[in-house]
Order: sequence, then C-alpha cells, then structure tokens
Amino acid sequence: MILVQRYIFRQLLWPFLTAVSAFAGLAILTQSLTNVDLVSGYSETALTFLKVTLLALPHLTALLVPIALFVATLTALNRLTADSEIVVTSASGMSRRDVLSPLLRLGMYVLMANLAINLFVQPMAYREMRRSIHDLRSDVAASLVTPGAFNRLGSGVTLYARERGRDGRMYDILIHDDRGEQEASTYTAREGVVVRSETRPAMVLIDGNLQQVDEAGELSYLVFERYEFDLGDFVGPVDALSFKESDRFLHELMYPDASTIARAGGPERPWAEAHYRLSGPLYNLAFMLIAAAAFLAGDHSRLGNGRRVMMAVGYGLALRLLGFSIQSASSDDSSLNILQYLVPIFGGLVAVALIYWPARTRPRQHGQPQPMTEGS
Repeated sequence: MILVQRYIFRQLLWPFLTAVSAFAGLAILTQSLTNVDLVSGYSETALTFLKVTLLALPHLTALLVPIALFVATLTALNRLTADSEIVVTSASGMSRRDVLSPLLRLGMYVLMANLAINLFVQPMAYREMRRSIHDLRSDVAASLVTPGAFNRLGSGVTLYARERGRDGRMYDILIHDDRGEQEASTYTAREGVVVRSETRPAMVLIDGNLQQVDEAGELSYLVFERYEFDLGDFVGPVDALSFKESDRFLHELMYPDASTIARAGGPERPWAEAHYRLSGPLYNLAFMLIAAAAFLAGDHSRLGNGRRVMMAVGYGLALRLLGFSIQSASSDDSSLNILQYLVPIFGGLVAVALIYWPARTRPRQHGQPQPMTEGS
C-alpha cells in the first residue's frame, strides 16, 4: 500500500476496533443478564459467573463483527469525505479501486478472523461453557445449599451450613427433619459432603449427633462419626451432557453421527449450521462494500450523504434479515444452503456495481456549448 492507502487503512482500523469493543461490551452485558441465575439460584461465585459469560462471547462477537465493520466504514468515509480528503485523492489521480484497496484489505483480515472464530474458537468455547453449566446443575450442594442461610429443601426439611469450601465440603451443618408424623429429628455435624451414588444422592455427615423426640416426649441423643442423610427426595435426575449444533466442529456438522441426527430430527439442521459457519464471514465484505457505496457511488455532493447512508443501512439490514431467514429455512430443506452463500455475494456485487456505475449525464444548461463530437 502507498502512503495514502495506509492512511485510509488507519482511519478505518481505529473506528472498527472501537465498534468491536463497544459491541463486545454490549454482548457481555446481554449475556450476563441471562446468567444471573448462576449466582442467585446456584450460589456460585462471581468467577464462575464471569467464566460462563465470557465463553459465550466468541459466538456473539462473530455475529456483531460485520455490523462493527459496517459502522466503522461509514464513520471513516464520512470523516474523510467531510474533510474533502476523498476528493483530494481523486484529484491526485487515485482511482476508486485504489481507494477501495485498504478497505478490502481490512475486510479480508476481518473475514479470516471471523472464519477462524466460527470454525474453531466458538465450538471450543461453547463446549467448555456447556460442561461448566452441566457440572453446576449436577452439583447437588450448589443447587440445594446457600451457605449462611436456612434452606428449605422440601416440606418439613430445613438445612443450614455455615460455610462451603472450594472442594464442596460444608462446615457446621444443621438439618431439621419433621416429616415424620410422630417424631422430629435434628442432625448436627462438624462437616459434611454431598455424594451421588448410582441411585440416589446423599449428604455424608461427619462427627455429629442426632437428636430425636419420641412419642412419649423424651429426648434421645445419638453421637455418630459418619451418617448418610438421603437427599433423593429433593434432587431430580441429572440429564446427560449433550452438545448442540452450535457446540460442534465443522466436520461433526458436515458428517453427523447417528445420535446427532436422531436428536436433530435429521441431518438438515447440522448441515445448515455448517454452511452458516462458512458463509457468515462473507457478510463482512458485503457490509463493507455497501457502506463504501454510500460515499463512493456517484459524484461527490456538497449537501452531504445522509440519504445514501440511510439507504445503505436499510439495504444492509434487509440483506442480513434475508440471510437469517434462509438459514432458518435451510434447517428444513438442505437444498437452500447454497443461498446462504449467494445472499452476501449478491449484496456485495450490487454494491460494487453501484460504485463503478458510470456517472449519469447531466442535462445541459442553457448557454453552455455543445460537447465536442468526433469529426467536428
């Protein structure tokens, strides 16, 4: 790239990085609202909450990167046009192809990064997120016990634990069970841990005592070193860990196994996801060209390009909504997968055609000489 092209590239790069950062922050905020139950419902720490939220970021970023590039292109070209720098480059002999070169270079860089996220980063992040959520939901202690509070497990059973360690072990435990019609039992223990057998989960109480009041109203006191309190009535079965289409790698989507086909109701959904992963990055170039067409198509206007910008925004929005519609339709009809590629390609080609469309002949004003023709 020549000096002017490097200058245009830098003017485009910084708005793009700013837009990506803003959209990433918005994505984190949106995703965090859906994960609030990790803290409120499972009594997890902020570290687990932040981990699950950040693991969803690659997928959201891949969706928002084309929009960030679109916004950055509009912002950079609007500033360059307002300062007449685009006009100066044209007057100095630069063609529209030369002006588009740094834009296309950044668009290709973003396309390759987006493709890498879709094919490798997203499935790895989503798999880890799915494992973390599954481990959390299968953690009986996290789902039942809030340290430092009296937890109502069910009708007639209350559990208290002063503290819960990182290894899941709980300390200073009290369990009051008055489900029996005649007797009420109170368990206290120095520590305890929840274990899950092949059949039912239980809390193993260590170094504690059991207090019961019998039918005659007399108190019995029993000291034990180890006692198992059954939790099967309060904990439902744990679902097996399974991965969705968004969690799978490209080869797993293109060649799904029998379990994936059975869970999806056919191979169409995995195929649609695979083609979306491959075609989605094409929207980076399409959106960049649409934004460039708002300023480079036609002649320079001193009245501004507000109308062209609004048309570009509407065109880009319609193009992306059409892409989402085709992706959804491809889940039922695999023959439509080719359209997932054709939509962004068509959108980019229309923008290129507008940029290189010959200037329209202006009407000749009264008193102006006739243009010179061959042979005159």
